[in-house]
Amino acid sequence: MLIGLIADVHSNAVALKAVLSALADSGVERILHAGDIVGYNPYPDETIELFKRNKIISIMGNHERALVTGDTSGFNPYAKAALEWTRNEVSLDNSGYIKGLKNIESITIDEKRIVLVHGSPYDIDEYVYPEEVMPEMLSAANADILVLGHTHIQFKKEYPEGIIVNPGSVGQPRDGNPRAAFAVLDTESGKIELERAAYDIEKVIEDMLAAHLPEKLALRLRIGF
Repeated sequence: MLIGLIADVHSNAVALKAVLSALADSGVERILHAGDIVGYNPYPDETIELFKRNKIISIMGNHERALVTGDTSGFNPYAKAALEWTRNEVSLDNSGYIKGLKNIESITIDEKRIVLVHGSPYDIDEYVYPEEVMPEMLSAANADILVLGHTHIQFKKEYPEGIIVNPGSVGQPRDGNPRAAFAVLDTESGKIELERAAYDIEKVIEDMLAAHLPEKLALRLRIGF
């Protein structure tokens, strides 16, 4: 089975649609998301509706937890402003959907145990950069394939024990490539391919500025940083 792996969509429905199209073209049957559906970008309700319509399995990222709890103390001023804007935009029904998400999800497909966590198996809010990845994280998560998010940096690390992957950010990449990031897992072969999809960045910027979201968040989409 082909599984789509995504993370950090951050209310960017335009980028998500491009990724969904690419995944459909690849023959993907299920999609897993490693947290942060909302935040930063201007389409929270549309993004959540796409998750529901496409039956995407997601966990709760730090932006979802902040949306639910109201605690933005760990956020920079731009992220905080965007989340406060998001809180006023999300429908009651979609807010309920967010509240129902788990912090960690484990799914077994074709005898492969896939674990989703936004930060790390040790701390759900920890930033794990490529140079900090350790194979011990697989045993800590009891995973054959460990899917992380949070850093918005795409990487894959293969070990005898399994694979640790961050599919990168769909909605706000920070690895110098502005195209939407995702990955495809073939559960039969155990291989993961890292992929990118182009999308209409200028439309998102225009809509962000029209919504009076922070200009810094909008312009960074052009450089993927």
